[in-house]
Amino acid sequence: MPAWNRIKKDVICKAIHTWRSLESLTMPSIMNPPYLIVEIALNFKNFSELKVIGPFDVLFASTIAKFLPNLKILSLRCSVIVKDAILLVLDNQPNLEVLNISHCLVIEGPLLPSLMPEKIIKKLDKIILENAA
Repeated sequence: MPAWNRIKKDVICKAIHTWRSLESLTMPSIMNPPYLIVEIALNFKNFSELKVIGPFDVLFASTIAKFLPNLKILSLRCSVIVKDAILLVLDNQPNLEVLNISHCLVIEGPLLPSLMPEKIIKKLDKIILENAA
């Protein structure tokens, strides 16, 4: 998918309706993920792989958990991720087989416009590792 600042909401929704049998999508960061995830859920029953390049917060995670329960692969490689978002995905995606968080910056607290986290996590804690297992 093209960079999000280069495409309008109505245009991407119109495009989604013309795609056939979409199963995987690589997308840049997006300001308002729910409408796109809902469109994917409504139009592609076999959708199973999402790659996100950019910030991943609790809103994004909860939208995926609610609308894409059959997601098998979620790649957040090289992204800034809120710890609670990872936990939300791990707790609510029963069919998830792969969660790629390599080369990510995991933070505690919300994503702020300035990206100044309360705390940067240098080593994944026991809770994340246990839930991922």
